Amino acid sequence: MLAMKRLLTLLLVFAIPVLTWSAYSANGHTGLVEAENLAEDARQGRPIVLLVSQDHCPFCVQIKREVLKPLIKSGEFSEEILIRELFIDLGTEVTDFQGKRRPSADLAQDYGADLTPTLLFLGPGGEELSERIIGINTLDLFVLYVDSAIKESIAALVQRR
Repeated sequence: MLAMKRLLTLLLVFAIPVLTWSAYSANGHTGLVEAENLAEDARQGRPIVLLVSQDHCPFCVQIKREVLKPLIKSGEFSEEILIRELFIDLGTEVTDFQGKRRPSADLAQDYGADLTPTLLFLGPGGEELSERIIGINTLDLFVLYVDSAIKESIAALVQRR
């Protein structure tokens, strides 16, 4: 009986957190293209939707799983925008819009994007084309806000040409 209690305790302490993390990872943690070279991305002449994210941010996962991944899968804006993710907590580096290699967190700080998730809608020079979206409230409204910001960004870029 004591051995069974110890086994159950071990399962609760070790196995469940591992299984929970596995489910977290499999259900939305990966899949977006991480921002690596924004100068190169900008040469495509399309707005860049940049998700400023953290590795263990559940709201970032929710946005990826329930908003951005379905948007990518639908193909609705596939020819008009690029979607990238910028992790601010992993110590990664990114090439910024001027072609300079620097820490991802520094780039986010330049935009004042220290809260995650933050969605930035950027033009080829790194300028904001539409109002940023910080955090997530009601999912239904959030999807509408993202759709509206994308359309506004596309229109702003077209108008500049």
